[in-house]
Amino acid sequence: MANIPNNVLELIRARTTTKILVTASKDAKPHAIVAGSIAAPTADTMVVGEVLMKVSAKNLLENSKAAFLINAGKDAFEIDCTARARLESGPEYEAMNKELAAIGLKAAAVWVFRVDAVFEQGASPAAGTKLA
Repeated sequence: MANIPNNVLELIRARTTTKILVTASKDAKPHAIVAGSIAAPTADTMVVGEVLMKVSAKNLLENSKAAFLINAGKDAFEIDCTARARLESGPEYEAMNKELAAIGLKAAAVWVFRVDAVFEQGASPAAGTKLA
């Protein structure tokens, strides 16, 4: 388990960042999507609302490993994770859907991930450096 550094948490929480979820099928075929519902409720946990995520959800059921790419200009960070749960009810699910309702969307579920590692991936000589 790893903790996301504070500067990365700030980027995750900013509404102007690009947030990408990358999953892979059981036969290792990668799949990437932009997902605005990506969040980090704590430094060691990532979540994403399952909104129109047919391929990603199928992949996560077959292969729990995933990565998030968080990008803002030259700043970018990769967060490697392991899916821990798919919630179809409860406080996390209700909170996610409350936020999504503001833009006319609803999540079928909320995926919860354990943070395994964090890497610098921005446009700098430090790209690829493990941060956590």
